[in-house]
Amino acid sequence: MKSSSITSLFIFIILFTSCQKHDKYENTALFFFNDFKITTKLNATTVEFDEPIMFPHLFLKSDSLFIIQNLRTNNLLYVYNLNSRKKVKEFISFGNGPNDLLGIKGMQLIDSFLYISDTQKRTISKYNINDFHLLTDNLIPIQKVTINDYFSNLAYTDNGYVGTTQNFENKRLVFFNSKGEKEFSTGEYPYFGKEYTIIEKIEGFTSMITISKKHRRIYLFGLATDLIEMYDFQGTLLKRLHGPGQTFPQVKEVSIGNDVGISHGGDKYIAAFSSPMIVGDEIYVAYSGNHHPREKHYPPRNNILVFDMDCNPLQNHELSKPIASFTADSETKIIYATIEVPEYHIAVFEPF
Repeated sequence: MKSSSITSLFIFIILFTSCQKHDKYENTALFFFNDFKITTKLNATTVEFDEPIMFPHLFLKSDSLFIIQNLRTNNLLYVYNLNSRKKVKEFISFGNGPNDLLGIKGMQLIDSFLYISDTQKRTISKYNINDFHLLTDNLIPIQKVTINDYFSNLAYTDNGYVGTTQNFENKRLVFFNSKGEKEFSTGEYPYFGKEYTIIEKIEGFTSMITISKKHRRIYLFGLATDLIEMYDFQGTLLKRLHGPGQTFPQVKEVSIGNDVGISHGGDKYIAAFSSPMIVGDEIYVAYSGNHHPREKHYPPRNNILVFDMDCNPLQNHELSKPIASFTADSETKIIYATIEVPEYHIAVFEPF
């Protein structure tokens, strides 16, 4: 009788377990924190400048210069010299003038050229990075391209541009030629058993983009789900990875009067990746995985994860202070970041 009861209990457990729903993206590999071969604890040291960096979002390092995108300032780019610790110049006015910008969405430094995308003007402007080092007055782009579609994120490839858009007819990626004309869209939205409306898909799978010209790869990192996607320059999906927290988008389409909006499931939401960048033959990306208030536009991240060019986990940098955004020196791999508390400042992260 005892043996029969144990057998019945064992069968019940198997049946109960098999009936549980385990959400999983189709054709997607899982990874976890313990898949990173190396875990390094990094300590933050504040970098003091003669003038505050105001309200930064994106920034990058070019030799001794920090080029920092500020929000809510008359000039959108502040430039600081890392050696002298002084602010040396301000560039690009906020406005509708021919050389003004309304909102910087992305900054991409390739060789000697800086590409800056503006979602409101639907443009991508190409600058000579030497003009920043020469502190050139009346900085103007050497090329400006108008993109004939609304985009969320945009990056320069070797013969045009690739981006994610909010056009309902498009798929994951949209390719534009060198004149900004749409050539084709490709890539299906991920699926894990839950049906989303098109608006829920666009919002829930919003991703940041980074590209490797050397390896001819396009990488998408999810903002509301810790999903990584890798494509080639023809838009063919090569790989999907989910982790390290395996979160899914918490979005729902709602009606607001005559308009349609998105609910994120309460006053908090899960933030995943941000600020992906290519550093040599590796990919660096900031990661949170925690719940944050909805009003927090740039939620803090406590980890910087490092992958190889095939998106295999390599290293997990655990940060002593949460960061808003970061950049890494392409040669030394030293990490610089913006930190919000107690007020915005730049810090360099080094091993304890």
